[in-house]
Amino acid sequence: MSDIRDDVLYDFEAVFGHPAAGVWSAPGRLTLLGTPDSPETDAELAIAINRRTVLAAGPSPDRTVRIASALVDEMVTVDLDELATTAVEGWSRSALTIVHEVMASSADPSALSGVDVFIDTTIPVGAGMGSSSALEAALALALTDLWSLGEHIAHLPEHPDVAASVFALDDHALVRLEGETRPEPLPLDWKTAGLELLVIDTDAPTADELDTATADDEVRRTLHTITENQRVRDAALAIRDETPRLLGALLDASQASLRDDYGISTTEIDLAVETALASGALGARMLGRPFSGVAVALVDTDTASRVRVALDGAFAEHALGQPTVTEVLPSLGALRDR
Repeated sequence: MSDIRDDVLYDFEAVFGHPAAGVWSAPGRLTLLGTPDSPETDAELAIAINRRTVLAAGPSPDRTVRIASALVDEMVTVDLDELATTAVEGWSRSALTIVHEVMASSADPSALSGVDVFIDTTIPVGAGMGSSSALEAALALALTDLWSLGEHIAHLPEHPDVAASVFALDDHALVRLEGETRPEPLPLDWKTAGLELLVIDTDAPTADELDTATADDEVRRTLHTITENQRVRDAALAIRDETPRLLGALLDASQASLRDDYGISTTEIDLAVETALASGALGARMLGRPFSGVAVALVDTDTASRVRVALDGAFAEHALGQPTVTEVLPSLGALRDR
């Protein structure tokens, strides 16, 4: 099995015609409770996961930024001097935004070299697992190194959703209360606790936005935010008290609120959650807002296989596509690999 770090180095040289200066990576992220969307009002419990976006990068021969990816055929090329006024849509938009912000933070942007970047990832894209955040974190670190800026600049405070991919530690969760941008790492070793966190990708269609809310909906969605913030606090207390099994009940309560108060569950998610719980899971909840078609389930290690088998059977019985079930572990944040 090939190493993705070797792959990006090889592909970088094949695309750009010169060797890369290094390889950088950052993990995906799961929001177990809360949301990163509105940090001033919403708290969040997140973990970085052992799926990563990896990129090779190096100086370009001129003042252009060129970005290519194993996931798409096109290469995006933008002159650094025109970056601020160039409208870019699609997959490279977040990457170029980070380039612009890191460049703008330099004392002398006109002295910076261009950069070439080749990207690959093991994070499912569009599944609520932080593929965009991982790209932004890895790229911010790569540019910081290549341009000798000395410190991370691009992710705080403008990008609190990227923080989990930057500050994460192995076997730690990340807790951020409302009004905060930088999360607090808390030790969370699933293996020692005899637990597994399963990601259940139902491969269901996703939705881009919520339906127009009525006034009553807004009241219930505000209620969800208030109760969810308290669930994040309760989760942090459970982790500090070394009682991580209590997170299961909090996941259940969050899912019920998302389904009933926020109104954003789906047939596939409901089936995945109900089946996991009936098979012995301690708790389960959908990922992402709006719908990602993905859920997480907290299970005892000795019941994980039973949950997997039950999910396959339930989806087959309902004539739905087979879900993909993957265990994830809290992982290390952004780093230079080579």
